[in-house]
Formats: sequence, C-alpha cells, structure tokens
Amino acid sequence: MPERRLLMALIIGAALYALTAVTAALWPIVVLYNAAVVGLALRDARRLPGPGGFRTQRLLARPLSLGARQEVIVQISAPAAAGMAARVGDHVPAELLPDARELLGRFDGSGRLELSYHVQPPHRGAFHFGRVDVRCSRPGGWWARQLGLPAAEEVAVYPDVLQVRTYQLSVRRGLRLAAGLRRDRPPGAATAFAALRDYLPGDDMRRVDWKATARRDRPITAEVEAERGQQLLIALDCGRLMTARAGRLTKLDNAVNAALLLAWVAQAHGDRVGLVAFADRILGFVPPQRGSAQVRRINQALYAVQARSAEPDFQGAAGFLARRVPRRSLVVLLTDVLDIEASADLVASALHLGRRHLVLVVAMADPAVLASLTQPVATALRAYEWAAAEELTRIRRTSFEVLQRGGVLGLDVTAGELSPRLVERYLELKERALI
Repeated sequence: MPERRLLMALIIGAALYALTAVTAALWPIVVLYNAAVVGLALRDARRLPGPGGFRTQRLLARPLSLGARQEVIVQISAPAAAGMAARVGDHVPAELLPDARELLGRFDGSGRLELSYHVQPPHRGAFHFGRVDVRCSRPGGWWARQLGLPAAEEVAVYPDVLQVRTYQLSVRRGLRLAAGLRRDRPPGAATAFAALRDYLPGDDMRRVDWKATARRDRPITAEVEAERGQQLLIALDCGRLMTARAGRLTKLDNAVNAALLLAWVAQAHGDRVGLVAFADRILGFVPPQRGSAQVRRINQALYAVQARSAEPDFQGAAGFLARRVPRRSLVVLLTDVLDIEASADLVASALHLGRRHLVLVVAMADPAVLASLTQPVATALRAYEWAAAEELTRIRRTSFEVLQRGGVLGLDVTAGELSPRLVERYLELKERALI
C-alpha cells in the first residue's frame, strides 16, 4: 500500500509531465525523475516483510467476566519487520465496549510487537473476535505492508469470576475476619477448631493450646467456631423488572454476579448451596450440594439465564422450593421490590417460605433514583423528579417493613454495592447462627 511520500512523489511527477505541454525541454527531467521514483519505490517494496512472515495471537481471560474491565493483549511476531512502526486494529465485538479501536506501536529489534486495550462486557453470552489487521512501514518509507492476520475465535462472557478470585485471595491472606474481632459462639452450639493465635488478656484459659505454647515459647490460644453446615438456596428472579438497568448492568446481571460470589463464599464455609431461576415458570434448578464443583455448576446455570418480559410467579417458585427443598435453608431471593400492591405476590410468597426457611429478600435500588434525591432542586422539572424519587423510596421502604414484620429479612442496596453487601449479610447470619 503506498505511503504519503510515494503519493506526493507521483503527484509531482504528474505535474512535471503536464508542464511538458508548455516546453518540450522538460522531457529529460520528467524521464529521469519518474525513473528515480520507480527505482526507489521498487527498492523499498522489496525491503518490506512478506505476508507469510507474520504471526499473531490474542491473550485475554477465558471466560471474560461480566461487567469487569479486562485487558486484551495482541501479540504480533514478524522478524523482517524489526524496527518498523505499526498500526494494529483488532476486530473486537463492539458490544464488549473496547476502549480503543486502533493501536499504535513499533516492532522491537527481534520483530515482536505487543499492544493492549481493555473491554468491559455489559452482558453475558458468546462473542466472536475476528481477524487482526496490521499495517507497518519503515521510517521514511514509500510503501506500507497491510494485511489481515487470522485470529478468529469465540469468547464467552460469564458471571464475574474476577470478584470470586479477589475474595478468594483475601481469604488466603486472612482478611475475611476484621482485625480484633473474635468468632461468635451461640449458646449451646457445638464447636470445632478454627485457628491458633496469640493469647490475649481475657481469653478463656481452657482454650490455651499447651503444645503450641511449648513450641512457640509464648501463650497460644486455640480459636473455635460453631460447627456449621447449613444450606443456602439462591432464588433468582428473571422477570420483567429485572430487565431494567441499574448502573452499567441490568438488575439481572448485577444479581447474577452477586449470586456467583455468594455461592462461592457459601461453599468455602462448608454450606450446601443451590440455585433456582424463575420468571413466569421455573427456568432452572441446581439442587443444593457442597464443594467447588457445585460452584461450577451454578456458574454454568447463571451463564444461561436470561430475563423474560413476563411477571414473575413468586407463588409458583415458593411451591417448587417447598417440594424440592424440604430442609430448613437460608433462601436468598434476588428480585426487585415496588409498592405493596405491585409486590403483593412477592410479600405473600416470602412470608409463606418464612414458615420453614429463613428468607432474605434482596433488591437493588436504581443509582439514578438515589442520585436525584441529592441533586439540587433548581427547576420545576427537578422538583417533580425529586418528589417521584422520594415517593418511590418511601414505598419501597414500606414494602420491606411489611416483610420484616412477617419475619422476613430484607436488604435494599445500590447495584454497585450488591455483591459485597450480600456476602457481608450472609456472614453475619452465619456468625449469629440464625440459619
């Protein structure tokens, strides 16, 4: 492909050729000039790397995580292109929201080039990456080599596994329990060994581990915690209200990310964990089990769920759980809550489930609605917006109060805080032995 230098040289040659119509004395200059241009152009073309000398690969997380900002690295190898400037375009799906469409760089001395950009998938599914286009040329060159390198592949976007890895890392570093806090032991609960730590004033002397004390030459206390192996059932509403956006993701996708993290935390604490997805009918069911393999099964189920433009059948879901999950469990219902009339089916079903299970109804507040409550009211339109947001917040609060009076727990948080707040609430219920 011709570079600007060659195009300018050709334009000058054409201008000289046109001037020969005025004076024939220019013909020798035209011939010599064009011969020089052709010679230089052919010489530069021969120095370009051949099409067969390029190799490329794309490095990215597999699968990609829903809603997380992740790096995609494009590596190109062409020894004959050492030192050349390059423009690279990766055919990435626009739905993944890439932050760059064209990348600029230079091949190093060995002919290697590595460039990167970021994507932030807004929804789950399979996405097709196409070829990688590269254009390279020598400094001051006459020609550029442009070609498309085969790199087509399918990449899946799953629920956010990055937050699971982050939480897992914090657990390994011992950050799960806040510094200075001790594990709670409900009265009459059986206990099991949890960890060793230095003796602190006020510790029960019966908890001193004398063997560890002798080895370390300082008082060591054995921490214990209540033996727990409860059951968690995540109920995921995939109905009409969950199609609304709450932040960057839909409410359903925010709930999916939170459900995956909660499932991992529950299995890490030895609990059985299961999942039921429903809308106007049951869309999927993963019976409660223990172990990391169960989290993979739940992740596969969460990858497949999609919101439906239908009203959720809470009574049908409650009846299904009553038949399939007879053992007392913590039922975490990820849904949306409106006023008492619109949420009557939800309230009645949650209260019915609460007779056997401990029910936690989790809803996501719209960040835009909450933001309108804090913004200045300077116009009549802003006054109407503030009043509408205030009324919506009030009736949601009233709905949760009705649930609470019936013994059902509630959690109403913004979408961005859903995952950590839900895990925090689960751990609190575990520590208080309410499950």
